[in-house]
Amino acid sequence: IMNTEPGHWARAFFAVGSFCESVDNNLCESFNHAIIEARFYPLISMQEKIRKKILARIQEQREKGARFHGKICPSIFKKLK
Repeated sequence: IMNTEPGHWARAFFAVGSFCESVDNNLCESFNHAIIEARFYPLISMQEKIRKKILARIQEQREKGARFHGKICPSIFKKLK
């Protein structure tokens, strides 16, 4: 993957208004699945549940990142092996 330009595989390098909606659609579907239980609450309660879930996820990822020391993350390294 390192021999391929990031513009072909990294969302950060996609042009605004990408011609392929599958990445956007998958992100939306993943988000909707993650908040499915909150969607049945009244608006304010729903937003609060989503906010808490997002903040918890950010903290989990921050903790994982703090423990990581290397150039390739462990899950990708297993796939490369």
